[in-house]
Amino acid sequence: MEIVMEKYSEFLNALDWVYIFSFILITQAIKYYKLPEFIGNGTDIRLKNRVQVAIIGLVYGVIYFFVRDCELSQLLWIPVSFIFATGFHKFLFEFAFDKFLPKKKVDTSNEDLL
Repeated sequence: MEIVMEKYSEFLNALDWVYIFSFILITQAIKYYKLPEFIGNGTDIRLKNRVQVAIIGLVYGVIYFFVRDCELSQLLWIPVSFIFATGFHKFLFEFAFDKFLPKKKVDTSNEDLL
C-alpha cells in the first residue's frame, strides 16, 4: 500500500498545477460571460461545450508551453494535466460553481419574445 501511495503522490507532484487552475479559471470565465454564444451569433458556428473546452485546452496548452518557457521534459505533463483538469473541473468545480455562483441573467425585452 505504501508503494501505491508513493507513486500516486509522485504523479500528483508531477502535474502542472498552475496550468490546471488557470485553465479551469479561463474556461469558467468564458462560460460565465457566454463568449461562445457571442461568437456563434456572428458566425453561425455552434460547438458543444466539450469541444469548446478541448479547443481552449489545446490553444492554451501551446501558449502556456511557450510563455512559461517549459522544457521538453515537461511537454508530456501538459496534456496529462489537461486531462486531469477536465475531470477535476467537471466533477468538482462545475458542481461548486453552479451551486454557489448565481447564473448571469440576460435581460430581454418583451418585444424580443414571441
